[in-house]
Amino acid sequence: MANKLAQEIEKLLSDVVGEFIAKATVKKNCELIGTTQDTLTVDQLPALAEKINKSVAFFSKEAAASGLAEKITAIRV
Repeated sequence: MANKLAQEIEKLLSDVVGEFIAKATVKKNCELIGTTQDTLTVDQLPALAEKINKSVAFFSKEAAASGLAEKITAIRV
């Protein structure tokens, strides 16, 4: 089960790319920065946001991806 940070990111992404892709995106991008959805920390959000920005830009508009990256970086749960 994902921690609160990962769950919040999945919610943000779901609005743009759908729930299935959101969950997969968070999981894969956590792996890419050396963590999991369970152990994700606030300190890792900037690196995760950068990775997710690139992933979401592939599925949707660049502007939507950029806005998400800013929201992810600002999360404080």
